[in-house]
Amino acid sequence: MTDNRLIKSSKIPSEGTIDDFAVADVKGRPLVVCADGNDVWTWDLLGDEWAKRPLAEFDNGSYGIPVYPDFEHVAADVVDGRVLFAAGGQHQGPGLWDLISGDLLNAPSEFHTCSHAVAMTRVDGRTVVVAGAGAPEVWVWDPSDPELELWGPSDDEFAEEQEPLELPGHEDDMCGLVAGRLGGRTVVVSGGDSTVVVSDLESEVLIHEWSADGMVHAVALSEVGGRPVVLATTDAGEIRTWDAVDGGLVGNLPTGHEDRISALDAAVVAGRTLAVTGSDDGTARIWDLAGGQQVGAPMAGHRGEIRTVAITPVDGRHVVLTAGRDGIVRVWEPAN
Repeated sequence: MTDNRLIKSSKIPSEGTIDDFAVADVKGRPLVVCADGNDVWTWDLLGDEWAKRPLAEFDNGSYGIPVYPDFEHVAADVVDGRVLFAAGGQHQGPGLWDLISGDLLNAPSEFHTCSHAVAMTRVDGRTVVVAGAGAPEVWVWDPSDPELELWGPSDDEFAEEQEPLELPGHEDDMCGLVAGRLGGRTVVVSGGDSTVVVSDLESEVLIHEWSADGMVHAVALSEVGGRPVVLATTDAGEIRTWDAVDGGLVGNLPTGHEDRISALDAAVVAGRTLAVTGSDDGTARIWDLAGGQQVGAPMAGHRGEIRTVAITPVDGRHVVLTAGRDGIVRVWEPAN
């Protein structure tokens, strides 16, 4: 049976799975940047064209232990016409590349743990990469500032490496990370173990810390009725929602997924806040958060776990993207 909301689908031209993706708007065309572990591919969604993106290698292994390309968690953004790509994984700390040229722009010379999550944002004209494992660490890349040293080795023998910020509140491995704007300031939302944390990126001040009563697998930052909210998925199979201003619990939304919810995104679409969940049960579901209701039937068709989801604009309308173990990116109509 074919889901009438499925717009199109395409398989990555490799034998790998899609562990994560990010969407970048390149001159009005959505470019889906996919990681299949050791390689990075891009999919021009409108032209349905795939391209492999060779990236310069680097070695930031800890304590002399070398690493190999491990693009498990990714983020992308277009800055001054360049497509910036950040990534890390279980065997690699974070790096930042020019996706089109493949040049390595920056990387910490020694990252003492793996990357469990990666996010990218902009603060005062600077590109900020947030990488998380035991706790979120923050690096800044700003090629216009000669005073700002690289994360990693420099040709200047007297250069001092940039020390990362360490945001407060998180002590155990994280499974979700997102950066965004909240009340005029840039915040980082992270989840892991049974805790969800919101920190001010610039002041390094802890804003909120909530117990989720179970392992948190994904987080998102959005708004409902004009009020900013933080979302998290838990082992209980729920979407838990908190008010990002006063910190109060807004509610718990049972999802009905039959396995772990490993992916989450949310956005305001045509005046209502929609969330999409992707699960190890191979289905994705869309939710109207204000009404607390599922929108349409579960989106089925993937073989194996869904590991990453997104709500993104394409040709003037919002669509839902899903991908995972079967290496296929699917594009869905979010409405009934």
